[in-house]
Amino acid sequence: MGVQCTGRNVEVTPLLRALAEERTQRLERHLGGPARVRVVLSHEKHRFEAEVIATHRRRRWTAQEETGDARAAVTLAFEKIDAQAMKDSEKRRARKHRGAGAIALPEGEGGGEPPAPRRARPQRRIVRAGRRIAAKPMTVEEGAMRLEGSREDHLVFRDSTSEKISILYRRSDGDFGLIVPEC
Repeated sequence: MGVQCTGRNVEVTPLLRALAEERTQRLERHLGGPARVRVVLSHEKHRFEAEVIATHRRRRWTAQEETGDARAAVTLAFEKIDAQAMKDSEKRRARKHRGAGAIALPEGEGGGEPPAPRRARPQRRIVRAGRRIAAKPMTVEEGAMRLEGSREDHLVFRDSTSEKISILYRRSDGDFGLIVPEC
């Protein structure tokens, strides 16, 4: 746990520091690990502003609250951070378990003992695109220019030099790959 408290035009009292440490411990319980928290408390005229910046495993949350009481401002800012962190962890949890719905188990063939359990594989679906794509005749260079100017990851075209269907795709390193089937 790393809590750093800074005061601008206000002294950070031991009570405020203890409050920040207590709320950080609660946040760490929600996150399941250590978090670094920076609390910046400022005072202007009759209002206190608390800004809380929390980081945990390359994630960062910020919250700002302004009230007439320094303790209330810190508490409200930490409540916002808690809500952001919980929403983020729920998103990750939902994303992790998104594809676990359709599982096909192999059926045992008759006679004898049941077969040894195998790992279940999810059934894959083939989803047809709602539109048909015309394989327009063009050169590989023209296809690369067209793919570069679009947000698509692949392009199916008819190579004008060989009259064969070719696939040009965007690689993870930023270059383009070319697939020419042998038929």
